[in-house]
Amino acid sequence: MKFGKQAAVLALSIAITATSHAPAWADSGAGSTVSAVSTYSLTGTVRAEVKGISINKLSEETRIGVIVRLYNDEVTEKRVPDYELRLRTSDGAVYTLKASSANDPSIQAKATADVTYAATISRSDNLSVSELAFVEVDDFVYPKKETALLTIPVTGRVWNAAVGDLTDDSQIIDWGTSFGIPASLSPLRYTPVSLSKVNDPKGASMLLTLLAENPSSMTETIPGFRMDGKAESQIFAGQRVEQGVLTLAAGEKKYIHYAIPVNNDTELSGLILMTTDVFVPAARQGQAVQPLSFDTGRLKVLTPAGGVTAGTSLADYAPRTPIAFDPLNRIIDSQTEVSLVDLQRHENDGDGYQTVVAKFKLTNLSDRTIPLPVFQAEISGGDGARYAGSRQNTAPANLMPRLSHVVSYAFALPKSEHSEQLGIHLLDAVTAAPYKTTIAAVKTGVTTTNDSDVMLFYPYSVKLHDWFLGAYTNAGQAMSYSYKLRMNLSLTSEDDVVTDQGFSKLKIELQDSLGRVLGSQTVPFTGPNKLIDGTQTINISNIRTEQVEYPLTVKLYETFETPDGEAKRLVKTLQQ
Repeated sequence: MKFGKQAAVLALSIAITATSHAPAWADSGAGSTVSAVSTYSLTGTVRAEVKGISINKLSEETRIGVIVRLYNDEVTEKRVPDYELRLRTSDGAVYTLKASSANDPSIQAKATADVTYAATISRSDNLSVSELAFVEVDDFVYPKKETALLTIPVTGRVWNAAVGDLTDDSQIIDWGTSFGIPASLSPLRYTPVSLSKVNDPKGASMLLTLLAENPSSMTETIPGFRMDGKAESQIFAGQRVEQGVLTLAAGEKKYIHYAIPVNNDTELSGLILMTTDVFVPAARQGQAVQPLSFDTGRLKVLTPAGGVTAGTSLADYAPRTPIAFDPLNRIIDSQTEVSLVDLQRHENDGDGYQTVVAKFKLTNLSDRTIPLPVFQAEISGGDGARYAGSRQNTAPANLMPRLSHVVSYAFALPKSEHSEQLGIHLLDAVTAAPYKTTIAAVKTGVTTTNDSDVMLFYPYSVKLHDWFLGAYTNAGQAMSYSYKLRMNLSLTSEDDVVTDQGFSKLKIELQDSLGRVLGSQTVPFTGPNKLIDGTQTINISNIRTEQVEYPLTVKLYETFETPDGEAKRLVKTLQQ
């Protein structure tokens, strides 16, 4: 059969019968690319559309996969036409593709059916597809009769795995542009909102966040597409983090995430939306059927300038005011208020780092008991570096109605970090586990510990009026001493803030003139032997010397236990 002649004969009829419609992924908003997708009349009642073509070069051969969507415009079920599908390359070669044995035999009334074809040919050079043709073959006459029914030009919109890129303008969109899956009947829309680099024991990955939205009036299932990363000549396969079937109710919005393992020095230039189709060969007697899958790149999203978006925008924040969270986050609901009530920084004597302690007040605005939200926190400095926080070990399981709890985090920062403002990033470590996603990000000023008479242990304020430190011989223990610290304090606390055994404690350390710690004692703010308003005597008996030292330095710390050990913040220094 002469492919070119048949195409020329049909040129006029195709021009008449071809129709165009805007694809589901075409965005009518500013900055979007809209491209018409054409359907062609195959029979009197059935139209055809080329949904995708995939070329995958193997070691010594090439596998071609084609997906065609058939439209039944009638009100009755129609049989899928039993025509051959042939493919022509730009060098004039023609190949007959086999139909998948799993193709639907019919098309429901006013519905569509996707039919798959494939062929494996003994060529390893780069192929360029120019046309597809449906051919009716009559084997009951001699010689057999072939009639070309429809020829469809397919330049562009062909995924060649060896090239690994999309260059047609209609297949490329800018970062932040809303899109749908090309050639998909799904009404769901997706918008790229975040791209960040994460590291774990398995290596580096790029974490992509898409905002999925259902504008329809019915519940829709999110199709199982994939987002791969493109960097120069390399493709890095991505995987959706959320497993299982995901649905969106009418009008619902939800984040979905894709993890793309990359090399440490990889900078992605684009993200390619990939779909996977399956071809099932015809069964042969006595042989098992092995389905073949092939991927097709359908859309390329250009990455933002700099390659990542996380941490680039931090809102100014006034301490002790509610923090604005992403309204779609699944950790903090509208009835829970979170505010940063204290952010203190100090250097640890003898250590090569400084400590920042952040305290968050969580308030239950509702009239019912709710679980205490568990989020993680990071701090970013002036150079953009981010430091993970260590949360206090013990926190209440629930938030009582109309009450607040305080949760503390400790951060270790290098001594070179002197920024007057720090970024605070609150993270969800559950929804896209094992990856963390940002649910709030602000920047605010940090306070350096001063030597005021009023010591702050939010929600407590402690004013030191006077103090005295004395040494005493331990009864029955020769050359054994202990110290007693007597303090006259005024202790106040804010209303409606609950503290428990996991709350910070006051730690008292005695140091000699060389800075060595001779002994210490810890006093809680709650429970037995707690710090009280008025005069209080604290016994420090675990002394590491057999003689009385003078003068001594008394250092007062705020401490709490974390998975990384004791976190402490210097509050005040007293000198004999």
